[in-house]
This record gives sequence, C-alpha cells and structure tokens, in this order.
Amino acid sequence: MQTTLSNTLVETKKKEAVNAQSLTKRVSTGDLKLINDTHVEVNGHTVKITKDAYKSLIKSLDLPQSFTSKLDRLFSNKSKIDFINALSRAIATLGTKSLNVILSPISKTIVGFTKASSIITNESFFKLSDRIVDGQGFKLVDMNVNPTTGGVSMNAMLDQTEHNIKGLTNEAFKAGLTISNNPLTGIQVSPYINRLWCSNGCTTQMSKETYQLNDLSVAGTSKFFEHINELRKSNFIPAGYGDKVRSAATTKASIAEVDRAFKLIEPFMGERAQSVIPKDRNYNAYSKMGVDLKDGSVDKKMCESNQSVWSLVNAITWTATNSDKVLENNIQDSDRVNLQVAGGNLLDSKYHLANRFRSPFEGGLNPDDQIGAILN
Repeated sequence: MQTTLSNTLVETKKKEAVNAQSLTKRVSTGDLKLINDTHVEVNGHTVKITKDAYKSLIKSLDLPQSFTSKLDRLFSNKSKIDFINALSRAIATLGTKSLNVILSPISKTIVGFTKASSIITNESFFKLSDRIVDGQGFKLVDMNVNPTTGGVSMNAMLDQTEHNIKGLTNEAFKAGLTISNNPLTGIQVSPYINRLWCSNGCTTQMSKETYQLNDLSVAGTSKFFEHINELRKSNFIPAGYGDKVRSAATTKASIAEVDRAFKLIEPFMGERAQSVIPKDRNYNAYSKMGVDLKDGSVDKKMCESNQSVWSLVNAITWTATNSDKVLENNIQDSDRVNLQVAGGNLLDSKYHLANRFRSPFEGGLNPDDQIGAILN
C-alpha cells in the first residue's frame, strides 16, 4: 500500500523541482556546431549534450525519420557530424533560423533542442497538477525530480475505496495518475493501477492511455481537462483493465515473454532476478525433454512456461518498486517509470499463447503435461 506525502515534503519537493528547472536560450542554427554525439559548440563554447538532446537536434533539421535512422550506417562518425553541421548551416540560411537550447542548471548539460518558443516551467506545471490533485480527490504518494533534465514526475492515488476484479481472489487495486513535466515533451498524464495485495506496491502504468499537453494555450489546456474529466467517469480505471487482468492471470506466458521480462529486470536485480522470474528453471525443464531453447530451432513464442502473463507483469512492476530495497542499487526514477510502463505494455499486449487450443490427448501424450510435471 502506498503512503501519502506530507504537505511539508510536498513543498520541499516543489522547491527542489523549481530550482532544477531547465533554462532556455534562443540561438541561431548557424551558431551550433556538433562536435560529436556527446558535445556541441554553441557560440564558441563547448557543452555536453544528452542522447535525447542529440536526437532532438537531428529531429529539428526536419530530416525524414527513415533517413535519420540510416545515418549511422550511411556515414562514418566524422562524415555524419560534418553532414549534420553543413545541413544546420544551410537551414540557418534557408529554413529554421533559430532553436531553443534547453540546458539543465544542475548537470550543466544541454538536454534538448526545440523549435518551440518556450517550454512549460515546473512552476506552471504545479499550478496545473494542483488543480488535478485537489480537484479530483487525489493524494500524492511520491514526487521525483530528474537531475539530468530538470523534469518532475508525481504519482497521485485516488483517495477512495479499493477496486476488485470479478473472478479473481486476493486481488485488490487502487487507481492513480502519473503526472509529469519534461522540458522536451511537455506535460503528460497516465492512469496507473496499484496492486494492494503487494505490500510494497506493484504499480502498472498504462502508457496507451497517456495524454500529452505541449503548451498552456487556452485551447490546449481546455482539451487536457476534458480528458481528465473523461477518465473521472471511469474512476480513472483504464478501459478494459479487469478483462486484461483476468486474461493475463489465466494465460501461461510463453518462453519468449519470459525472456523479454527477464531482460527488463536483470540489470536491476542481477542474480536475484532468477528468484523473481525463474528463467533457467524453464530452460532446464525443456532441456530434460531434449529441447534446446538456445539453438534457435524452436519458436519460443509457442513454448509454454511455468508462469502466467500476470506473474510476469507483477515481477516487472515489483522490480520497479523494490529492487533498490533488495540490492540497494539506487534505481533511477526514470528506470522506475520505464519498468512500470513496460509492465503495463505487457498487460496490454496480445499474449502469444492466449488463443491456443488445449491438447485433446491425455497423460504422457501431451508434452505440456511433461513440462508441467518438471516445472511444478
């Protein structure tokens, strides 16, 4: 169960976010010179840039996405940089005269480039988020500031009774919203579900329900709150969530899905990942049947594991909340969000074995029975 933040802590976090707010400076594209994909020269000063800043600079040149993805293959690193700089100088003469450079005062790093005349400040973000939290009956359960971008993200849980899903026992949930501000992408709001059965809070963020606000115009803000009001009608429970959980809980995960989930949590759990998602146990069970899952001869999407899809979803979201408690690895806030979104994406995906017919054979004729005997 997630606990709410005290008013004192909320105000402290808000001050931290305002102090970390990214700065912007309008510069001519002709005054930008890319040195490599980690540094750029601005008016004669060399400044470090993030990967996202590099990508946003490329995007600002209006190159077709299909061509942008081929740059690394078409050019050597030096030729690529020369090409981008030449294009930037040409655009300064023929097209986009200037860009807003977004700089983090904390990391002293450029975190993005944008054609927009301004970015949404954290102060403006808090005025808007306060309207949502206070107006819809939410309680803040966490707030985090990104030290690289100066962005801020908060989770707010709906202060009401828990939700149950018909047909499932020992499962109860509360709804919430993740509200964030990023200097490059603006304000985003996404519903999430907190699984109350997990005392440490397994939070699944539904990225497909995300709504984005790029500016604070009257029209844009009006549509934003219309979206919030639509979510309110369903008590902020994502559409079809109950059906998705029931399906995930009753569908065995494929080995391919196990592989994907394990790959997500291993960087944060290390060797302990096997205790959360027993990948090796599954592989060893097939090996005892003479099936080598590593040689590429078997379609792992069609191989049943000993876990449900729902257990994988919770393994991923549990890692987001608890890996630092288990290993003290100081998981980054951005990694937490990415894992929560990954869990939501898996829940919302088309499961590999969802529509598979059960075998009509009995006993030892069914390979799944053998697997089950070995795994369970």
